[in-house]
Amino acid sequence: MVAYRRLALLAVLLLVLLAATSCGPKDGPGGNNNTAGSGEPQYGGFLKIIENAEGAQPIGVPWEVDTIDSKLQHPALESMAREDANGELHPVLATDWDVDTEANTMTFYLRKGVKFHDGTDFNAHAVAFVVQHQVDSGRLVGLRQDNPIEIVDDYTIRFHIEEYRNNHLNNIASYKIISPTAFEKNGIEWARANPVGTGPFKFVSMARGESIKFEKFDDHWREGKPYVDGVEFLLIRDEITQQAAMRATGDEQVHVLSSFSAEHASQFEAEGYTVLKQAVGPISLIPDSKNAHSPLSNQKVREAIWYAIDREGVCAARGFGLWTPAYQMPNVDGLSYADDVPARKFDLDKAKQLMIEAGYPDGFNTKIIVMPGLVDRDAMVAVQSMLAKIGINVELEFPDSGGYANYRFNGWENGMLAQHTRALALFNNTYQIYFRQDTAVHFVSMERPKGFQEMLEESVKTPYQDPEKGKAMTRALLNEFSIIPIYYVYETYITQPFVHDFGFGTWASGVIWTPENVWMEQK
Repeated sequence: MVAYRRLALLAVLLLVLLAATSCGPKDGPGGNNNTAGSGEPQYGGFLKIIENAEGAQPIGVPWEVDTIDSKLQHPALESMAREDANGELHPVLATDWDVDTEANTMTFYLRKGVKFHDGTDFNAHAVAFVVQHQVDSGRLVGLRQDNPIEIVDDYTIRFHIEEYRNNHLNNIASYKIISPTAFEKNGIEWARANPVGTGPFKFVSMARGESIKFEKFDDHWREGKPYVDGVEFLLIRDEITQQAAMRATGDEQVHVLSSFSAEHASQFEAEGYTVLKQAVGPISLIPDSKNAHSPLSNQKVREAIWYAIDREGVCAARGFGLWTPAYQMPNVDGLSYADDVPARKFDLDKAKQLMIEAGYPDGFNTKIIVMPGLVDRDAMVAVQSMLAKIGINVELEFPDSGGYANYRFNGWENGMLAQHTRALALFNNTYQIYFRQDTAVHFVSMERPKGFQEMLEESVKTPYQDPEKGKAMTRALLNEFSIIPIYYVYETYITQPFVHDFGFGTWASGVIWTPENVWMEQK
């Protein structure tokens, strides 16, 4: 890691120079990226990836991870299926599945001959182990109390649900599976830092906040894969150091940079690097509206903040042609985007009037807690300046990943989170992850809109996702100004031109890629 920190000096010089009743598996999403004219995959090389995720959560225990850190699990841990950008499932550890909406069951048929990295067998017992922990942790609801998980045989598992929910299949199929033997032998503290799965790479080491290493798993079930010898995540937050590592040569060179920076993407694309892009939802402010003593519990204050932000100006200054103004949480082409709701654009006079009506003519002091790595600092400085014009004096706080996670999951007072809210393929999953009220995990200081939980319950019980029910939830968030979207972002992976088949952008989320397929041209 020290070598990469030294590269910061070099960077300065460089910058000067430069779901149905029966639903089986679907075919994989069309087209891998960065393959034109590249020929057949080649073996060898150790793939180095700079990541903004910092391992703040325990990557070896699946039921404790549901944020961006989950992308760090992919080399080692696999799920029964992968979800593509349209919400369709594709086989991984399961080869097929059936849903019976009359009997309220979901049956998965598992792949045989698969080994965990500790040499034990993948089977239905391993799947049951993980899913039961998801239930016990409160992250999976809706299974029957009696006989919820039925192991039909070693390679067939059936789940009995209380009533059909249109996101159950995708949720259960997407859970990462770990070795029960390794977990029970070594305990949960060990397991948190030692992911033992069936993936193409097995875990080697982790230096908290610095790096995570994986090496090729020779007994991986996919014949002839993986292609590269190993994967290393370098957890580097400093942008100058990131750029220097990408532009370095020899052993110092990094192959992939994960970034939300439109500026980075624009610069590297102009230099001939490959830039893979995926729309992943907006950057939003999340006020502590649940704290009665906070000015942000006043809806008129939240509305004033909404109108005080010049989104077009933020995008013009910091978007580099990639960002677009956000007035809702879903992406504009999303099924739950409520196109009948007006944009409510920048209006400084209206914002000032709302502050007077709210009882804060002279404003107040507050803070914005900025999500590390994912939210542009300069954009938040611009927002800080805009809010000052209506008397809201903002202190910007830039915590590390662990500090931010503490606010996000345990609460905050008199302030707002500047948060990336990820728009998933299934909007019910998006709203359930972030805004469920009965067992809230995220944003505990945010007051949910009136009746939101009931709307969510109705939405998940239809045979398929009903866009109108999704739009109703979107309107509820907008009507009470519960969150304040600012700009839509693209998550980008900037890769060296000789890196191929990374898989980013073809799946449901920016945290999903295909480590088994990636390969590098050998010089």
